[in-house]
Amino acid sequence: MQEDTKVEESAFYGPYSSSEPTGVLGRGWQAVRGVLIVVAGWSFCAVALTLASAFALVTFRIRSAAYFHHVAGVCARLLLKLHKVKVELINPELFAGRKARIVFLNHASQLDLFIMSTILPPYGTTLAKKQVYYIPFFNFIFFAFAIPTIDRSNLKKAIATLGNVGDLVQKRQATVCIAPEGTRSRDGQLGAFKKGPFHLAAHLDVPVVLAVIKGARECLPMGRLVSKPGVVRVEMVAEIPGDRFTTENIDEMREEVRNIYLRELGK
Repeated sequence: MQEDTKVEESAFYGPYSSSEPTGVLGRGWQAVRGVLIVVAGWSFCAVALTLASAFALVTFRIRSAAYFHHVAGVCARLLLKLHKVKVELINPELFAGRKARIVFLNHASQLDLFIMSTILPPYGTTLAKKQVYYIPFFNFIFFAFAIPTIDRSNLKKAIATLGNVGDLVQKRQATVCIAPEGTRSRDGQLGAFKKGPFHLAAHLDVPVVLAVIKGARECLPMGRLVSKPGVVRVEMVAEIPGDRFTTENIDEMREEVRNIYLRELGK
C-alpha cells in the first residue's frame, strides 16, 4: 500500500492547488508575496553570482566552467524554494555524469532556466544568444564563466559560430542545454522548432537527450510575477545518437523530435 501511494504522489505535477485567492486582501497579499519572493531571491542570487564571477575572473577563469553548475544550482534551488516549487527528475541516468551531450527542452515558463540549473551535471551549461552580452550584469556572469553563446539573429551567422561552440563542448566534455523553440511559449502550446539547435547537433555529433518539462507553466506561466506552489517533473524521455543528425536531414529530424514532444506533452 505504501508503494502505491508513493507512485501516485510522484506522478502528480503542476500546482498544489488551482484555486485563486479571493477578496481584495487575498489577492493583495498574493501580489505582495510575489514581489517579496522576487526581490529576496534575486537579491541573494545577484550577490552570490557577483562574488562567484569576481572569483572566477581573479583566478583567470581557470576551471570556472567546472564549478559553474554548483553556483547556478545553489541560486536556482533557493529561488525555487521561495516559489515553493519542487523538481522531480525522471530517468536521471540519461543526464548523469560529465559527458559531451546536447539536451533539448521545451520552454513554457520563466522557471525553466532555474529548473534545469538544479539538475545540471558537472560542466553543465546553457547555450545563450549572443545578445546577452549587451545586458549589464548578465554579460559579466557569462564572460566570467565562459558560457557559450550563439548569434541567433541570422541563421548563417549562427551556423558560422557552431565551430567555436563545438570545440568548447568537446574540449570540456560539457552538457549544453538548449530550447529548440528559441523562446518561451506564451499560451502553453509547443512552438515551432528552430533549425539552429539541429545544425548544432549535426555539427557536434554527440548524443542528444530530450528533456520534457511538465508542470512549470502551471506554477508560473509566461508574463506572470506571482507563482503557485507545485511540483515540476523533468523527464529524460530519450537519447538520440549523434550520428542521426546530419546537415541533410535537418527538417526531418526537427519534425521527428517535435512530434516526440507533442506526444509526451499530450498536445
